[in-house]
This record gives sequence, C-alpha cells and structure tokens, in this order.
Amino acid sequence: MRKPLFLVSGGVVALLGAVALGPSQPLSAASNAKVDLCHATGDGLFRPLSVSSNAVGAHLGHGDVQQPNGAVPGSPGFVFDASCSPVSWGYGVNVAPDPAAQDPASPGNLFVGSGIPATNFGVARNEAAGIELGLMTLYRQGPTVMSTDDYADGILNFAVASGPQSTANGSFANNANRAAWNFTFSVATGLNGATTDLSDYTFQLLYDVDPGAGTSYRTFTLEAETLAQAAGQSGFQWRDQGTAAVFIADDEGNVNVTQNSQNYGFGFYQAFLTAPYGPGNAFAGPARFDIILQALDGAQIVVRNHIAVNVAAP
Repeated sequence: MRKPLFLVSGGVVALLGAVALGPSQPLSAASNAKVDLCHATGDGLFRPLSVSSNAVGAHLGHGDVQQPNGAVPGSPGFVFDASCSPVSWGYGVNVAPDPAAQDPASPGNLFVGSGIPATNFGVARNEAAGIELGLMTLYRQGPTVMSTDDYADGILNFAVASGPQSTANGSFANNANRAAWNFTFSVATGLNGATTDLSDYTFQLLYDVDPGAGTSYRTFTLEAETLAQAAGQSGFQWRDQGTAAVFIADDEGNVNVTQNSQNYGFGFYQAFLTAPYGPGNAFAGPARFDIILQALDGAQIVVRNHIAVNVAAP
C-alpha cells in the first residue's frame, strides 16, 4: 500500500486569479478606485501600496503584485497577505483527518454518515490558524479511493470508475440515479490550541459544473443555521451564492467541525451542469470535476485545498 505522503507547500497560486470570490468591476468603469498592490522596492522586498485602478497595468508591468493572495515572484507556492508578507500552508496525501475531525463515538470514522472511514484524505493545514481542510473521494456506500498523485502542482487528482453507483465498485447497492463516486469534505478548526471555531472564518466550497477538461465554478458559503438541529449535526449549512438557496443543510460535526458527502447525481448539481453527466447518460465518463475548499480571514485566503476527480471512460 502506498505510504502517506506529506508535502509542505503554499496556496494554489496558479488558480488565484481564476477562482473569483465575486464579480469584479471593469477598471475602465472605476478609474478613480484604489487597488492594493505589493510594490517591488528593487531590493527583493515588497511593501503595501495603493494606486489608482488606471495605473495598475503599469505597476504590474514593473513587477508589482496585486494583493491579497497574489503570487510571490520567485517563490512557487507562496502568496502575499495584506501586509505583503509571504504565507503558505502544508499538504497531506492519503492520510486520516485530524483526530478532532473523527467521531469519538465511532473510532476511525467521520462524524458524517454511517461509518464513512476517516482514510485517504487529501488535507491542507494552516498550523498557525489551527485549520485543516480535507477532501476525499469514495465509491458511494463503499470504499474510499486512494490518490496516486501529490500536490506538486497544487491539485490532488483522484481517478474513479465511470457509471452509476454499483456493487462492482464495492458499493452496498446499485443505484442508477447516483454517480459511482462521492466527494467528502471535512472542515476542522480550533486545532493546535487555537480558540477559533467555524464562525471565525469564511469557508467556501467551489464546485465545478463543467464535466469537461475546463472548469466552471459555483460557490457554496458556510453559515450558521438558525433552526434547531438534529443530534449530531454541526449547526452549519452551505448557501449557493448564485441562487441564494441553501443546498446542503445536513452537515454533521460540532462547533469546530463540519462534514458532508456529496454526489453529482443530487438534483442541485444536475441543475447546473454545463454538459450531460447524470442518469440520462448513465454518468458516463470521461469527465473531470475540480473541487476547491478554502478558508478566508476577510479577503485573505488562509488555507485552500484543491482536488480533481477524473472519471474514466466507460
């Protein structure tokens, strides 16, 4: 069996420009707006600088970097924070999530589901902030899937079988209305003695609705629930930013941990797909879905986890 691999790296720098946190206004429509940069001083250092939006192009051409979350020149895997200090986080491959993210009432399993193993996760950890973001794939109602990849390019790839949920993949039962695989997420806070919890950061789950090689992201944002919750639920839910509707309302966990397992056969994923992938074509591959889980402190991304699930051809 492939041994767990730990890497130390930074954010997914190549995607920082591609993954927008919200709509942006064209510079030509806001020529008097100020834009924050990390200004290259010429001695290898950077300092914060605000400039008019119509001057941004010239500054970027001279080596300045837009921030926060701009890539640090010459330092792959690092991004600038709001004070122009480089920040990064660490990754783990085919590992168990933090013990705090495992159900003490069911050792070795997650809080979510009925016996979902706490194994074969790709995790991203910001040790200073006490946050771990985990993503894992498994065959629905079946075994977890190991990755043979690493995070060297900032993305952890998983390979899964084509088709609907099937006992051929180790699933408990066949189900023509569900994809063979689920992706499972785990958000854990308050680690390493940190006194923060899920309410102290903004958590986003970006889900790809383009089954092709490209990406088309929609965004869920985590928020506290206002209604009474069933025993074992975390008290948090995920709201889709495009529709303002809550699509995931049954996370399990506690004030520090929220977890769930999702399937692209669920109706709200099917409603937004840009190309057929579902019961109508028997969830046939090849297909690729990119999934990003990230935590923000204000506008600063403090940790991000990016996986890609590659569905084989039939």
